[in-house]
This record gives sequence, structure tokens and C-alpha cells, in this order.
Amino acid sequence: MTETRKPFFYDVTLRDGNQALPKPWNNAQKKDVYLLLLKLGVQGAEVGFPASSEMDFESVMELAKLTAQMAAEGDETAKNVVVSGLARCIESDIQRCWEAVQYAPHPRIHTFLATSPLSMENVLHMTPEQVKEKAVKCVKFAKSLVGDKGDVEFSAEHFGDCLENMDFVIDVLKAVVEAGATTINLPNTVERYRPKLYVDQVKQVYEALPKNITISVHCHNDLGMATAATVESFFVGATQLEVALNGLGERCGNTNFYEVAIGLHNSGVNTGLHLERIYETAILVSHWSGVPIYIRAPLIGTEAIVHRSGIHQDGASKTKDMKKGAYRPIDYSIIGRNQNDTLSFTSQSGRTAVYEIITKFGYKMTLQEASKLQPVLKRLSEAEGELSAERVLDVFREQFVNVNGRLVFNNIEVIPDENRFIFHFKKDGEALVKSVTAEGPIEAALMLMREIGMPVELVKYRQLVVPEKDKLWAGRGLSRIVLKANGEEVEGRGVSSDTLKANMRALFGGVNLIYKKA
Repeated sequence: MTETRKPFFYDVTLRDGNQALPKPWNNAQKKDVYLLLLKLGVQGAEVGFPASSEMDFESVMELAKLTAQMAAEGDETAKNVVVSGLARCIESDIQRCWEAVQYAPHPRIHTFLATSPLSMENVLHMTPEQVKEKAVKCVKFAKSLVGDKGDVEFSAEHFGDCLENMDFVIDVLKAVVEAGATTINLPNTVERYRPKLYVDQVKQVYEALPKNITISVHCHNDLGMATAATVESFFVGATQLEVALNGLGERCGNTNFYEVAIGLHNSGVNTGLHLERIYETAILVSHWSGVPIYIRAPLIGTEAIVHRSGIHQDGASKTKDMKKGAYRPIDYSIIGRNQNDTLSFTSQSGRTAVYEIITKFGYKMTLQEASKLQPVLKRLSEAEGELSAERVLDVFREQFVNVNGRLVFNNIEVIPDENRFIFHFKKDGEALVKSVTAEGPIEAALMLMREIGMPVELVKYRQLVVPEKDKLWAGRGLSRIVLKANGEEVEGRGVSSDTLKANMRALFGGVNLIYKKA
């Protein structure tokens, strides 16, 4: 069933992501990232921690003012985006946060306090009663600052560790809602358990609070399941999804923006995002942050679209033009990625990989020819490892273009006035010169083959140009001549800057493919 609720994508790249970088961004770099977020169409952005430093304060204030300016100029995303700053549950932090974010069209103060038994006892050194009192006091103060212009978000830090004191947590959350918080964030600050436990906690809070309160989830990826926890939380009532570009964040990172967006999209949810900007955004953020994209990262990794096993390559080839591929989660054009399926050749690959690689270079090839080339490439791959597309093309040229064998074509002379053609070639190692009178060079070559005991029948002939993607031979003449003899049909290919020589190399090559043994 299609979910009609729309998620609220709240990005934390500029706060949680930035604080985890070995070299955090300066204000100009933060502005560049923020503009990327607006182009993606995010509904909310936590742009910094104003009390942490003067630079962070200035950055948050600049981005808040920039948003107001863009909104005044008619930018629809800027008109609606929530600009948020983080503040500890300390009045001076909250005051500083408001001083920075107040200029945005929709400012927010996001304050937090730990509610797990472990953190209250060992980090805060506070009793549950003291935690509740402090949380309420800080939310009231934040609400007094934002008034009707902005809103307040409260996070029960380490919520994922609150399995044993959920009654207390819900009591605190009800109290901060009454104090003025309209967004309740439930951080899985350290991912320790399976997503189902966390999702059940989220559901419990959703059912306990008024329905006009926005439930938010903020998951870290310590066990690699943040995306699953976030996506499933949406389906039990969470609306605000706190995510980060490229999954940046402390330790193993925050929930990956792109994975959540596509996970919901594939589930029939309208994200309201410009998904086609995802891939470009990922590349830019990796470059700007200095954090490389893992090669097998879902959606954006270089290996995400690569198939190596023969079975997978066959399925990928057969469904390459379909929106739903046999071995891919989406049509990658959705995220602005040009390729859907990339096939490389290893010792596990079959004829489909050969066919797809060669035809992508612009050459025509039959599956039968691919089957003949596959064992050659397999032996090569066993010795060399994975073969690049260019290496596969090299072997294709060796095996199927200008093929030498029992015959080696050297040259052809044309005597126009006499309709005579003089062939210079070798047969079984012996240098020969033969003169043939005929209406044209191809007819002459066919007559020559009969004369030397290697008769063939011409089935089809085409004169083309080498495809542009073949950088070695691009622009040269390409002849394709289909020949038949002894019940076998083959295609000879010849390449030369001289069209006549290309024709002869194709025909001689085709004959070599048929008459392999003396």
C-alpha cells in the first residue's frame, strides 16, 4: 500500500557531519554544502552548533540570513526550509543558538539531554528527576525565545539505550511537549541492537504523544543498520528523518541521506526531494570533505553498478533497458547517474559480458562470436585477473579483426584498364603473387579463393567506419564481410585507412576463420 504521508528530511551534514571531519569546513565551504542541500529540496537543515565556537556562530547566522535573502528573492525551498541550530540543555547555549538562527524565515532551536540510565548515572551524574526538571526548564526557555516565529526540537539523547526505562522517557517527553517542544527527536546515538527494538520504541512514543507532535529519528550507523532503522521508523509514525550527505558523522557516520530517500521512493513514498541531484551531490561532498566514497557504497559507489558473475551479467543484460533491473535496485538515472549496469570480465564471466562490452564500443557482434571469445578471455583473466573493457577490446581485435591464419594478406594492386587485380599474400607460409581478372576487387578475391582451394560464398558485405569509442582505430574504414563454406557461416572484419585494403583484410580474415587447418 502506498504511504500518503510525506517525510520531512532534516539534514545534519553541517553539524553532525562537519564536526566529525578531520578538517572541518570553513564558512565559505559550509555555504557551498548548504546550497547543495537547498537544491536537493531538504525540508530542514541543522546548520551548526552556535555556542561551540565563534566561527560556528557566524556560519549559522550567515546561513540564516542567506536563507532569508533567497526566500525574499523567490526561492521556494528557502521560503519553507527550517534552519536549525543545536544547543545543549544550558540557557547560555540556547540563547546563543537563537541569536544565530533568528534571521531565518523558519528558525529552530534544537536542544538535547540524555535520558538513558547509563548516561544519566555515568555522564550527567544526575537523577531522573533532575533530568526531567532540567529538560522542561530548557525547553520553556527556548520556547520563550522563538515565540511564534520559530519552533523547538527536543532530543532524548541515547534514546536507543532506554529499553528499560521507557515509562520515564515518555513522561519526560510529555512534559517537554507541554513546555513547548513541537518536534521530539529519538536518537539512536550509539547503534547497539537490531533495528526492530529501536523501531518498537519509536512506535511506543508515537502512540503516547499527541498527533500534532512531529516524531523525529536520528540514527548512527555503528552496526551498519541506520538506514533500515530510519526507514522502518517512518512507517510506524516518525515523520522527521535526520540524515547526512554521504553518511558523514561521528564514528561510522549518520544515516545516509541517499539510502533513506531511495528506500522510501522504492516503497511508494513521495519524498519531495530532487532525487536526480543525488549522484552529483555525493561526488562533490566527497571531494569537499576529503572523505572518499567506499567503492561498494549503495547507489553511489563505483562498484554499485558492476556485475562480474556470468549469471548476474546475463540477467543484467536482459533487463538493461527496464526500470526494474534483474540485479539493481533502481534505474540509476533517478539519482542522476548515467549508467545502470556495468559489466567487466573475470574468470567467472560468461559470453554475455563479452557481448555487452564489445557492443558498447559500437561494434556489432553475435552471441556465437561472444561464445568463441569467452574461453580465450577466461584463460587470460585467470592469469591477469579482472580485464578492463579496453583489454577485452584488444583481444577482440586480435581474434576477429584483420585475422591472420593460413592466409596473410599483404597488398593488392589494381590495373583499371584491364579489370585486373594482383594479390600479394602468403598461404601456409609461402609468399604468392596471383593475378585475377574480374569486375571488382571482392569478386576477384572470391575467384582467388577458389583458385587456391579455399572456396567461399559471399553472404553479406558492409562498408562502415570504425566506431568512435574505439580510440585506437577510430575513423578508419571497417569492412564486415559474411562468408559461407562447408555449412559454416562466419564474419570477417577488416580495418584500414584504405577502404580497398579493409575489404581484403575482412575477406581474407573470414576465410582464415573457416579454413583453420591445411
